[in-house]
Formats: sequence, structure tokens, C-alpha cells
Amino acid sequence: MELFGRASWLMFVAGAVPTGVAGWWIGSRAGHEPGWTLVLAALAAAVVSAGAALLAWRWFAGPLSELERGLERWGRGDLGTPLDRSRMAGWRALARQFDRAQEDLRQSLEDAQADLARERARLRTLVERIPDAMILTNMRGEVLYYNAAAMPILGALPEDAVPGGRALFAPRDPERWRMRVQEILTAHSAGAGLEGRGADGASASYRTMVTMFNDSGSGDFGVLVMLRDVTSERRLEKVKEEFFQSAAHDLRAPLFAIQGYLRLLRKSLAPDERQATWLDHIDQACEKLTLFVKDALDAARIENGRLHLSPLPMDPAAMIRRVVRLFQPLADERGISLETDLAPDAPAALEADERLIERLLQNLTANALKFTPRGGRVLVQAAPHGDQLELAVQDDGPGIPEAQRAVVFEKFRQLDTPGLKSGFGLGLAICAKIVKLHRGVIWVEAAPVKGARFVARLPLIQRGNEEI
Repeated sequence: MELFGRASWLMFVAGAVPTGVAGWWIGSRAGHEPGWTLVLAALAAAVVSAGAALLAWRWFAGPLSELERGLERWGRGDLGTPLDRSRMAGWRALARQFDRAQEDLRQSLEDAQADLARERARLRTLVERIPDAMILTNMRGEVLYYNAAAMPILGALPEDAVPGGRALFAPRDPERWRMRVQEILTAHSAGAGLEGRGADGASASYRTMVTMFNDSGSGDFGVLVMLRDVTSERRLEKVKEEFFQSAAHDLRAPLFAIQGYLRLLRKSLAPDERQATWLDHIDQACEKLTLFVKDALDAARIENGRLHLSPLPMDPAAMIRRVVRLFQPLADERGISLETDLAPDAPAALEADERLIERLLQNLTANALKFTPRGGRVLVQAAPHGDQLELAVQDDGPGIPEAQRAVVFEKFRQLDTPGLKSGFGLGLAICAKIVKLHRGVIWVEAAPVKGARFVARLPLIQRGNEEI
């Protein structure tokens, strides 16, 4: 109403000025002019004031008032009603520009609404098609939204959600599943899988992913929980484990027979250089197959909780030399330089299960030789690190992409490198279990120049026997 108020003042001034001038003239001429002259002057002043006020209204107050009504309609969202041209007097060009701006604004708003509707439809389709369960909570643990896949995990029914949701559902009672969300977050923090119910009501296993987010509108923080159904993967892993266990047990007896007869051949025959090379190849193949069998059997013991730790004092340097001697023929055959780097102040004694630690180093060395090209180098290192011994195996291979470094220690995992896959994918998983059993840590990093460097840090003293 500010524009209309100013227009009203303009009308007041337009009408008051002629009247005031006429009043001053009449007052100054009173007694000097005839009465009829003064009456005519007053009538003329009134006519001029009325005409001035009418013109001010038509040319200023009326158009401004109509513009103000148009802007008020914009504020209410009415962009379809044009200005009344009859009220715009000589401001027709301004009226056309106003209507054109209103039409452009209306078209832009319709386009924006159409884009928003399409974006919402795409987002709804995307969320509806996501097979993973999705739960959004605030920092208090109250459930804000969830999708259909999350309903069996939460134990939610259709009537528990606010009507109208399709892709995401808003619960009627956000606090109802606070404890269930807490269980999910606890399982995620512990690195354990989550057990629950699937869409068919059967028991299911889930892998969790938790991400914090910030609402750009309200500024509040929240938590996005994604749960992927890995029941089929777990079943497949179980089938693999059962197969590997059966295969390992079935292979062990004929493998021992081959190795026994090989030793008899070496004792009873005097092979020439060529025949000796054949026997060495057979021996190396048997040793490699033995490692595969040990991997499968140890993986079974780990899963069944029968892998025990028996720590005793051991000499790390002697153990490293044994491992290097074991793999030296294979390294020579492949044209790879197998070297050791023992720090002068490396611990001379380590309290550990020597069989398992040697197995750890064997697996890491075999893995390094597998990925190192001819002419490359594999370096076995030992150095002190506080009250720990650091063992490292470094190679000149293609290296491990950063995205895969977190999963190379999982069972049945192998690098996505064409032409280099062999074995069961259990070696590094067993290494991780052995290190964990000794209360140590293991990881893989990029080598200083190229390739990968696997590092394991083991406490020098164990607190007691462990079982995993």
C-alpha cells in the first residue's frame, strides 16, 4: 500500500494547491472587488482543484494502484491475470512490459516446476529400484525416512508409515525404531554383519554402510544407513569353504604319496642334470600345491575356531632365511632377485607361534613372487618398531590400486589383474588372521618406487595363548 499512499498524497497536493491559491487571492481582494467576482473566483478554484485531482488520480494514483495490485497478485502466486489497461491511462507501454515480465516469470516458473517434477520422478524411480535397504535418521537416532527394503529389517508395517509415500516412507513414530538403529550402528562399528529378516520373512545377512550428511536447508546433521543383502554371497562362501575343505582333505593323501615317492626316486637313482631338473620342477609343484592345501585347511580351522596360538621364543632372522631358501629356486627360475634387508637393531627374539609366523611370511613372499615380472626384485625386510617387530615384503609388480587395498585380505579375493590369478584367494586372508591372532596389525601400501609393500607389525611378547 506504500505506492497507493504516495499517490493519495499527490492527489491531495494537486487539489489543495489551486484551492489555497484561490483562497489567498480572495482574502487579499476582499472589499476591493465585487462579491460576484469573489464567488466566481471561488467556483473557478474549486473546478481547477477537482480537475487537478482527477488528472492526478488518472495519470498517477490509478496506474500506481493497479501496479500495486499486480505485484500483490505475484506475491499470491497469481501470474495469469494481466493488468487492467483501462486503469493505466498513458502508462500503456509500462503495462505491456509488466504483462510481458509476468508472462516470462510464469513460463520460467512452469519450466522450473516441470524440471523439479521430472527430477523428483527420477529420484523416486531410483530409490524404488535400489535393492538395498535405506534408513535416514537424525543425530538423536530418530528414523526420518526409510524405503520398502528396510521395512522387514525394522519390523515396520505399511500402517506404521505416513500415507502418501512411495519411494521413501516417513514413520508415524520416529522414536519407535531408535533401539534397532542403535543395534545396526553397533554392528557396523564392530565390523560385524547384521542378521535380520528378508522381504520373504526368511533370515538374511546384511552388510552395512553408514554415512553422515548435512541437510543444506535446515543445517541439521543426519545419518544414512545402507544395508545390502549378502545372504547369497554368504551361502556361496560357505559352499566354497566346504568344497575347499573336501578338496584339501582329498588332495592331502595323494600329495604326500607323490612327495614320498619323489624322495625315494632321489635316493634310489642317480639322475643326470636334465633329470634332476625335472625332479626339481616336480618338487616345486608339490610344494606349491602343499601351500594351497594348507591354506584351505587353515581357513577351515579359522572358521571353526580350531586354530590355536602356541607362542614360544623364536629367531626371526633364522625364520626369514628359511623362507628365502624355500623360494629361491622359484625366484631363480622366474629371473627375480629375492633379497633380504634385516636391520642391524632388529629384535633377535620374538615370542610367537613360529609355525604360523613362518606361514605368514611364506604367503606374503609367494604372493610377491607371483606378481613380480622377470628382472624384478622381491625384498623381505625386518626392523624394530617400538615394542614390535615389523616384517615387510616388497615387490616390483603392478601394485595394488588404493580402492582394492581394503579388501585384499578378505577370503576368496584376488586382484583384478588379467592373467595373474591362481590359487584360492585364501593366502592373504590367512595372513590377516595370523596377525590378528598375535595381536598385531597388517596392511598393504604402495612401494617406494613401484609395486606393493605388505607390512605386518607383531608384538615382541604375547600375553597368553589365544584362540580364533
